[in-house]
Amino acid sequence: MILSDKDIRLLCTNSQNPLISPFNEERLQGASYDISMSNTVHVFKDAVKTIYLTDQNSIDSIYCKVKIKEYKPFVLKPNEYVLVTLKEHLSIPHNMIAHIRPRTKFTRLGIIITDQHCNPGYQGILQVGMRNVSPNSIALFPDLSIAQIVFEELKSEPSTSKLYDAKEHASYQGEKEFIGARFTEKDFSPEARELYEKIMSGACVK
Repeated sequence: MILSDKDIRLLCTNSQNPLISPFNEERLQGASYDISMSNTVHVFKDAVKTIYLTDQNSIDSIYCKVKIKEYKPFVLKPNEYVLVTLKEHLSIPHNMIAHIRPRTKFTRLGIIITDQHCNPGYQGILQVGMRNVSPNSIALFPDLSIAQIVFEELKSEPSTSKLYDAKEHASYQGEKEFIGARFTEKDFSPEARELYEKIMSGACVK
């Protein structure tokens, strides 16, 4: 069941662990909430390299933090992809999931927001992918409502061990500062990890 504005408001204003914080009544829609960008964007460095998913240091090195200064927008260039830090902190109850979806006005302008799924028990400040597929550069400011979030109540509450806040390797749980792509051993089969290690060691080079 999708939550209506009444349900969302109640969980944001009458809860010790608000669904959305800070909450702004003007951004509440009939069955969704408009989420906004903060003053922080992470762009990809210009250096082109091959990223091996088992090399976390290499993955972490591809991002560059950009702070949007007052009265000076962040200009999203054509075909550029960035990660935008949201302004809102989310706290998803154990009996719900959430979906981040694009807003129509931005898709009509040529800005694509990546869909994102929030698991039961997730808490933190998300990074949302944004790409400009138009031929124009787009000026973006902090506090701009860039996407919408929809909450859905589950038919039953998941097993405790499957909740996001109970997972040992929940990479993005409690995220406050930027976290890029995270991979653990569980993401790879033993065969895939063995191949990666051979490539990294040069054993596969002829």
